[in-house]
Amino acid sequence: MRYEIRVRGSVDPDRLADLGDISVAIAGRDTILECRVPDVAALVGILRALTHEGLAVREIRTVDGGTG
Repeated sequence: MRYEIRVRGSVDPDRLADLGDISVAIAGRDTILECRVPDVAALVGILRALTHEGLAVREIRTVDGGTG
């Protein structure tokens, strides 16, 4: 499933390299990260890594209705 994760502030894409294939787009004061994850455990891992980096996650939403 594909997700968009909105975080407060700007994100250096190099900080996300270990998290998989994540695209980065700036949206005003926020950054939108788009990623495909195989399951909920992978999504939780990405969210933990983002918060560990000190980023405030503002929104998570699915981009498509697919299951994989």
